[in-house]
Amino acid sequence: MAKAALLGALAAAAASAADDDQCGVYLAESSTDHALGSFAGRAYVRDEAIGSRDAIVQFVDIREHNRELAGEGDGSRLESFLGTCWSGDATGGMNEGGEVISAVGGPCFSSTGHVGMINAVIYQPSTLLRSDSELLAAGYDENASPGRGAFTTYHNLTLLAVDKIPAGMEIFLDFGMEYNKYDDPNRANIDDYRKMDEAMEKMVGFFQKHAEAIGEKAANEVFAFMKKDVLDLTAEKRAPAARSLLPETYHGLQDIIDSGGSALYNNPEVVRDVDWLKIHGYCQDNLVAGVSKIEHAGRGAFAARHMKKGEVVSPMPLVAMAQGRTALSVVEWEQNDEGEEVEKARTHQLLYNYMLEHPQSSALFFPAGALSAYVNHGGKKKANVKLLWSTKEWSFSSDAQELGVDELSGVGPIDLMLEMVATRPIKKGEEVLLDYGDDWEAAWKAHVAGWKAGSEGEALSQSAMALNEVHHGEGKAPVPFPTEEEEQEEGFDFSKYESVELRCHLLYDEDKIERRRNVDGTRTKIYPWIPHPVAGEHRLKSETAFRGVNRVVCDIMERSGDEASGYKYVVKPYFGDREGGPGILVKNVPHHAIRFVDRPYTNAQHEMGAFRHPIRFPDAIFPKAWRDLEEGHDAKDEL
Repeated sequence: MAKAALLGALAAAAASAADDDQCGVYLAESSTDHALGSFAGRAYVRDEAIGSRDAIVQFVDIREHNRELAGEGDGSRLESFLGTCWSGDATGGMNEGGEVISAVGGPCFSSTGHVGMINAVIYQPSTLLRSDSELLAAGYDENASPGRGAFTTYHNLTLLAVDKIPAGMEIFLDFGMEYNKYDDPNRANIDDYRKMDEAMEKMVGFFQKHAEAIGEKAANEVFAFMKKDVLDLTAEKRAPAARSLLPETYHGLQDIIDSGGSALYNNPEVVRDVDWLKIHGYCQDNLVAGVSKIEHAGRGAFAARHMKKGEVVSPMPLVAMAQGRTALSVVEWEQNDEGEEVEKARTHQLLYNYMLEHPQSSALFFPAGALSAYVNHGGKKKANVKLLWSTKEWSFSSDAQELGVDELSGVGPIDLMLEMVATRPIKKGEEVLLDYGDDWEAAWKAHVAGWKAGSEGEALSQSAMALNEVHHGEGKAPVPFPTEEEEQEEGFDFSKYESVELRCHLLYDEDKIERRRNVDGTRTKIYPWIPHPVAGEHRLKSETAFRGVNRVVCDIMERSGDEASGYKYVVKPYFGDREGGPGILVKNVPHHAIRFVDRPYTNAQHEMGAFRHPIRFPDAIFPKAWRDLEEGHDAKDEL
């Protein structure tokens, strides 16, 4: 018996190791076009996370900073770069500035869209409710670190399956109804596929029960009636799209069901053989995020499995940004004695720190690989990965290397593909490090020396990161938020809230209204908080209270509950500015639905003194055709 138990345990351990070794998500050419695509390396169930949780780099007001580039030429090239990014609304960064754009990597970058096959979404609660407990517990002090503002504090970007995904199937995201032509009546969308699958199940049941009794001719007439008249009546303007999913005769219904449904039956090419992906694709979950072992670096990338020397640790598709140093520059202005606007200081957007650059090129390159943003500098001694050009047959990187820099904005990331390759064996759990270059290292040392000399006695306000840790720290008892009445009490310290504002994630049931009589005789409408829309399950189960569009400024009017039962609040939301909007209250708002956010432009990433320097693109692999600046040119001259 003991031996059998031991064998069982060993078998379970071996199975677990095999699961760890099997890549969960691959990068390859999309089944829909010559573009990047992400494919499931194993089967996923609904609500399961896909791949590793990644970083988000927010940058703000870039169109405003580059108004002189509007129109053709450099302006259109900038728009090409921005078209590969997400909106800050989707990633939780909408409060950083006026227009917030998010640069991301991994499957959230490399997955494409499909109107009828959407099977994954960016799961907004993962970023909106992110925790920094691990980083802070490791000793990071944002007010005392020269790394303040040098790395992104936006993390935990999660891709979530919203349907069953078989192994090998391409992962398709929802880029919005307009982008995906969701309303085209002649093109089946995700709702058409799901509704018709349900209808076909019922049709099969009907014909199994009655076809033999009524005869073949009558059965086919009934099926024709269902296809035409019933669909015209029930599907209305969606009838053409729905009808296109049905077989010629009722005999084909079972084949569609057996194939996994109408979507897979009509689009078999979206499923690739996993063995093909192992050879022709790249694994995108070889890395996981954690707190870096390098002081002041923030988070880092760690090996999720053992990797051999020469193995591709992560694919790194590039996105070119023409005139990148200029496009990412930020200028602070002031008035001189004559009342003229003159330059006071100049820096770059945080995105600059994540870009690859070469001193002889005006272009910068964003590396959009899975967890690329977490791979820190190891220098020549500690680096365990290097960059090489891809040799995959579906990536025409060699052709792109012959183009001029002004043409690169028209090249898709599929044809600007680097590989991050292990230079020695890397153990599971080991931090993955790249050599950023001698210039970067010298700049960082100078910044650290200047920070230590210039930051003594300097007072810095508390950030949303620090305050959310107080109220939501992992492994800690929740600290309740003060009510508006408690804030008016003597001794309440308002100074620590100068750079933040309170935001509530709110959905409420408008059909369950209460009216509270106020002292002055007026009445206030009160609605109950709800986590999901009352209309039922959304088509992608992504409609929750925890979305960027549902995060509003709020005041806490009342508090109930305790640590054991959980705190709940009555809040006053402000839709727009504090002076406008309907005068309502929302009750039963749970503690975890309330967060501090940094006020616009107050996050440390906007500070003029934050460290800025791009990563050196290795000279040995940088194409000659991209070197449009004279040898010896100082890249700072572009500014």
